[in-house]
Amino acid sequence: MKSVQLTLTDRLMPSPDAAERHSIVIDAPRDRVWDAVTHQDPRDIRLAKPLFAARDLISRLRNGHAQRDLPDFTPLAEEPGRELVQGVIGQWWRLGRAENVGAVDGPDAFHAFDRPGFAKATFSFLLDDTGDGRVRLTTETRVKATSPDARQAFLRYWVVIRLGSGFVRRVMLAAIRARALRAR
Repeated sequence: MKSVQLTLTDRLMPSPDAAERHSIVIDAPRDRVWDAVTHQDPRDIRLAKPLFAARDLISRLRNGHAQRDLPDFTPLAEEPGRELVQGVIGQWWRLGRAENVGAVDGPDAFHAFDRPGFAKATFSFLLDDTGDGRVRLTTETRVKATSPDARQAFLRYWVVIRLGSGFVRRVMLAAIRARALRAR
């Protein structure tokens, strides 16, 4: 019987309130895929720009200004060539009225953060060999609220944005595949 290896994401957020996973198989060696993951370019996700514009428009209509002060992603854990995990803490559902936590000082501070009214999210990339020089690249988003009211607010927001969030992740995966294949 094959044992299941815990991922870094499993250790950082074992029981999320919400999670979404997407994967793609890339016909390239692990080192090229890893290089493409760690050298992403925001221009690679141009197809997702309308979703970000819609979010800003909703914020303008609701609050009189565009979305601002988006929290920074913090590197939380890395196993080079296998897994990369970043984290963010915020109130994304508040659209322009969110209190910005700012970057946290590493995985211990991320784990310890428990101020009510917020949610913590991990965003990860995991590489697994599939054989014949191919790699399965999986991206996973996990979210855990810090209080019941934040959980309820986030889950309402998640119902609205989940499809768009998944679309952004699939665009990212396709861009990483294209970058890894160009590196041949």
